[in-house]
Amino acid sequence: MTRLPILLRRCVLAACLLGAACAGAAPLRVGGFVVAPLIVGTADAPLRGALREFLERRVVSQGVPLQWMPPTSLRRAMESLRNGTLDVLLLTSGATDRGPGIGTFGWTYLRTRPHLAVRRDSPLQRVPALPALAGMEIGWVAGSAIPPGLDRVDIHWQTLAVTDWQAANLRKLRAGRLDAVFFENEYSPRYYARQEGVPIRLVRLPMPERRFFMAYSLKADRADIARFDRIAAAAFSDEQFRHFLDRYTIR
Repeated sequence: MTRLPILLRRCVLAACLLGAACAGAAPLRVGGFVVAPLIVGTADAPLRGALREFLERRVVSQGVPLQWMPPTSLRRAMESLRNGTLDVLLLTSGATDRGPGIGTFGWTYLRTRPHLAVRRDSPLQRVPALPALAGMEIGWVAGSAIPPGLDRVDIHWQTLAVTDWQAANLRKLRAGRLDAVFFENEYSPRYYARQEGVPIRLVRLPMPERRFFMAYSLKADRADIARFDRIAAAAFSDEQFRHFLDRYTIR
């Protein structure tokens, strides 16, 4: 008759110890650079956006504490991973080898197609082949390699290192200082066109799809990174995030 209460007490004790361990775990410092609506914000406040909202619902709620850092430039984000002042970078694409001190998670949370944003009155209607872009003034982000294919075209790249580089490039487009702005996804230009009131058209480029994934610092706690990896991989394993993202760009 006494075994049940003893067993119950042991279960309660184990649950309390597990809860205390999770509560005592240091939060992973999570950051990135602005790619709206995935990551938005300013350098003087913790980042916001679709990724944060989704992770809070699907990962933080599962016992993975996260500390949201202010958005920064791409260059500073990569350096922060290397020196260990940032644990997880929310957004990267292209090559998975990011050099010394940086690891990448083996799952992808979003697949997109590269586009150009142009003014409504632009003569550019379609791009049958990338060489057609030769001679154009195109905006992009500083610190990121020119994507394969475009790097062999004589494009006049205008790059920005500011935090709100996407919005700034669209403002330059509206002012006639750019012919187009390059985006690795179709969500960002739609989001900013709404936010900034910039009338644009999107022209799809004949390029392979881009995969968005996350990176982490090799100086971060291995157990914390492994727990984040396991729970986040499950959260992004279906189409829920893509559907979640649509709310930011579809009226």
